[in-house]
Amino acid sequence: MDSDEMDIDAPAGTGAAAAAAAAAAAAAVSAYPDPSSIPSITTAAAASWPIDNNNNNTLLYDDNNNDGIIIDYDEEVGGDDEDDEVSDADSDTAELQAEIARFDAQRDAFVNQQRGGTSSSSSSFPVSQARSTTGVGKVLLLGRKGRKLGPRKAAKPTPDILFRLSLAKEAFERKEYDTSIAMLSEIIRINSETYNAWTLLSTVHEELGDREKATMCLMSAALLVPKNVPYWINAAIYALHGVEEMEDGSPEKERALERANVCYSHALTTDRTNIEARTGKADVLMMQGHATMALQQYQRALEYRPLNIRTVRNIADVALDARDVRRSCEMGKRAYRTIIDELMARGTFEAEEGRFEWSDLRIYLEFFTNLDQWAEGAHELKEISRWLLGRREEQYWEGEEWTGDDREWDLHDDRRILVSGYEPTRYPQDTYGQGLPVDLRAKLYVYRRKLGLEHEASRHLTLLDPTTEYAVDTFGDFPDCLKDIAAVLLDYDEKAQEALNYINLYRRIAFETGDVVMDADLLVYEGRCHMALGDKSAAEECFIAAIEDDPEHIEARYELAKMYESEQYQEGREEAFLLVREAMNLEAKKRGERKGTGERRRRGPYKPRTRRPRDPNRVKQQSGERKARYWQRRFLIDAEKRQQQDLERLAEATRNYQLMQTLKDAAVSGDDEALREWMKAAKDLVDDFRSYKGFYPWEKYIKYLGFGSTTKDGKAGEGGGGVAVPGTSNLKLLAMAERLRQNLAPQEGQDGQQQALKFPAIFPQEHRGISFDKWLDIFLEYAFCLVKSGQHREAYVVCHAARDSTVWTSAENTFLIHLAWASCAVIAGDEETCVAVARYFMRDYMPGTDSYRMFSAMCRVCQTPVSWYTSGPAQKFILRQIKTMDNVLMKKKKLEEEGKGDEEGGRQGGEEKGDDKIGLDVCLLTIYGHILFSTTSYTYALSYFARAASLDPHNTLINLSIGLAYLHYALKRQATNRQYLLVQAFAFLFRYYNDRLARAEKIGGVGGAGLRQEAHFNIARAYSLIGLGNLAIEYYKRVLDEAEMMKERERLLAEMEEVEGEEGEKEEKGIGSEDLTFEAAYNIRTICYLLGDVQGAKVVTERWLILE
Repeated sequence: MDSDEMDIDAPAGTGAAAAAAAAAAAAAVSAYPDPSSIPSITTAAAASWPIDNNNNNTLLYDDNNNDGIIIDYDEEVGGDDEDDEVSDADSDTAELQAEIARFDAQRDAFVNQQRGGTSSSSSSFPVSQARSTTGVGKVLLLGRKGRKLGPRKAAKPTPDILFRLSLAKEAFERKEYDTSIAMLSEIIRINSETYNAWTLLSTVHEELGDREKATMCLMSAALLVPKNVPYWINAAIYALHGVEEMEDGSPEKERALERANVCYSHALTTDRTNIEARTGKADVLMMQGHATMALQQYQRALEYRPLNIRTVRNIADVALDARDVRRSCEMGKRAYRTIIDELMARGTFEAEEGRFEWSDLRIYLEFFTNLDQWAEGAHELKEISRWLLGRREEQYWEGEEWTGDDREWDLHDDRRILVSGYEPTRYPQDTYGQGLPVDLRAKLYVYRRKLGLEHEASRHLTLLDPTTEYAVDTFGDFPDCLKDIAAVLLDYDEKAQEALNYINLYRRIAFETGDVVMDADLLVYEGRCHMALGDKSAAEECFIAAIEDDPEHIEARYELAKMYESEQYQEGREEAFLLVREAMNLEAKKRGERKGTGERRRRGPYKPRTRRPRDPNRVKQQSGERKARYWQRRFLIDAEKRQQQDLERLAEATRNYQLMQTLKDAAVSGDDEALREWMKAAKDLVDDFRSYKGFYPWEKYIKYLGFGSTTKDGKAGEGGGGVAVPGTSNLKLLAMAERLRQNLAPQEGQDGQQQALKFPAIFPQEHRGISFDKWLDIFLEYAFCLVKSGQHREAYVVCHAARDSTVWTSAENTFLIHLAWASCAVIAGDEETCVAVARYFMRDYMPGTDSYRMFSAMCRVCQTPVSWYTSGPAQKFILRQIKTMDNVLMKKKKLEEEGKGDEEGGRQGGEEKGDDKIGLDVCLLTIYGHILFSTTSYTYALSYFARAASLDPHNTLINLSIGLAYLHYALKRQATNRQYLLVQAFAFLFRYYNDRLARAEKIGGVGGAGLRQEAHFNIARAYSLIGLGNLAIEYYKRVLDEAEMMKERERLLAEMEEVEGEEGEKEEKGIGSEDLTFEAAYNIRTICYLLGDVQGAKVVTERWLILE
């Protein structure tokens, strides 16, 4: 089509925008060389295009042949300023581009429709159903592709933004940081997509030392360019700056790691192949303790760069902490083998980001040790050591005849010269046995001894002599290998003295260099050596020291328990059982952690540097972990030391008791410091008493130590303390626990002599010089102090310990303990414990009306919902009490009907159980009715209230309860005969009302006024409940009238006192705590508001609800 066939109407003054539109139209026209190829548009289609009258954009229909539609933009150019023109042109260009993109989409839809053969007419055009605005005009069909999907580029900063940025930068250079922050904040408020503002703000916060805000600003800047990976990596690196110096577990470090993880994740979202982002995220996960997730990230990074030595080292380290250790060790082993084969083929030790060193070989061999692959480990050690020493060409050492022969690593050529192919002068002697590091020779000794090759193992052990003059220098760099040698000597050769020599050398190195310490593993080895040599006292000290060094060390507890098991003292066997139980619990806990999250420790990733191999079995104790549960006692000591320990404990107990007596008055008077000191001394005394096994049954004692209880069949009891611990698979622990359990708690039919020896027939009258009555006072007073300080759970534990002791078994002491327990529950507002303790009074101590009332009172004073008062267990317990009462009464009635006589039946019942004194208890029936009432079971509640009313028809509480039950039942949606229910409700309510007024008339005075107020108020609340506000107000007014009468009475009494002086007898003033004046006035005010009487509500408020 020629250009004259298109009528492009460009108004005067359009400028650059019109020129751009004309150029775009010309380009679009050139896309259709043949005029007939331009699709036509029908009138209906043209009418579907909108006309924007507000913007003066008109669609001009100027083609009689429907060859096209031309858009004319009538734009206004204001002023002659050049900047304004450029700005308008940019705006017009953006609008034009948006229109062009929309036209292109519709043109593509038309072309697709034509190609599909849905219409043969060239004049048809798809009409958009989404547009209902009518209009006429022409559509310019453009020939370029539509705009790419995704976010648009941020607009260039306006001159105003650039000017403000320059001012902020100048303020920053002048170190006017507050001014700079204010300017940058204003820029971000105007346009938050200004990248330079965020980066400059980050720099300002960094200069001020606020790295958290600086990091957030960098992350905000990176969000503006989400596809730019370097920006995200830069933000992550900045977030991690200084994180290694932060304390583990601190909130600052956690936030820094989390932000870095977010930045690396954004970078990987854009570029999944970015190695720096992948390894960076893995490093962060590793520092957070997510070993399994870090291993996955390192594996994916290794897929892109399999020769990156740093990534391989990190994989090796994470593999030892992952959830599935064997599987992860196989992965690490393959990764190392891949890089070793590649470097061997290239003939170099240089890899990406580092060099393959001896330390890498030590790490590599750890995998074979963990997988128990001794033969493969020895082969890899010899092959890679040969390569590192420069003898890669000596392949004849790989022959099968030399698989179990280590003559290659002898110090001399005596055996090597017998090998065909060996040339003594080809390589220096220090590339053979003299060049093998001492720790690798120790590793080779371990492999050979575990494989049963004693001849080769003994040759290596001869070269690892710990008694030489230079032993400290020889093993000083690799002292950990001494533990491996000692362990093998103990486990396989039973050479305790030789193993002890290696341990003593380790101790010398630790003392002289200070680089290493005697850890728990080495202390266990030393204890085993002393056990084998017969020095049990020294062995006990070593095992206890190991437990103190690592409270979660399982092997130390097992060895100590095994030693105690062989002792003839009962106390030693009991201690052995406790140790075994704790070891089983620790093992179950560790197995659960490995199966759960796989997060055992936190540490940073390894950098490309020389590293010393670490012991993979060593699990460091995390901060905040608990210590041993109980004080470890020494049993294998002489009588003199034992007596000295007893004297020390006696002196400490005496000192604590005297301190308590001294500080008691000050603590009671409110001295906080004295109270803290008193509680500390009381805690020490209570712990000392509870640690004495003679005061507790064996089952209770181990339960309070945290192991639950054991049953005769070996199953877990109440606390889960049976022999079988979930998650425990250590057969030697299970076997020892079973032996000790049967020895300490023999089954029925077995010899019970040991069981009888546990508890003396007669208890002493004192302990540590303090009588048992005083000990009970200490327990209960300490429990009260705990609950008042907010530690109610600890207070319950103390009361529980006092109850389970075999010392305080009398009824009086038991009552005091439960009474104190109940008081602690009331102070703590613990309704669950209140209900549990009240069962003791209702069932064991004093079944009857008083105990039932105490149950209700305890639940009443707890300021908590009635969830436990109406719970299933409490409801069933009360119902069982009622059924027991009914069964006794039915039994008596049946005996009377059979003619056995009241006297005989009464005598028989009285002689056997004393049931003749049991009758229907009104309080018990009422309590159960209230429980049902609280659960909205009004029908069932009425039946029990009716039984109670039959026994005591004039009981005001029962009548009130029946009336409220009928009233609430009538308000239910599915209530039948609601009028009858309401009549019944108010019949009982007014019976309660009249009885209460009559009672008030008899009492008179202040008590009578309180009863009348109560009766008026309850009737008023009942009327208010059913919506009869006018009647409710009348009774509320009576409550206020009672208050007026009491005020007048108080005034007259005051005048009489002035006349008679102080000689006259004083009467009680006021209604007291039962005064319902404010409640009644508040309810009147509310009803007045609801009924529209605002003036009445104001009068009541001003008269009664103003606190003076």
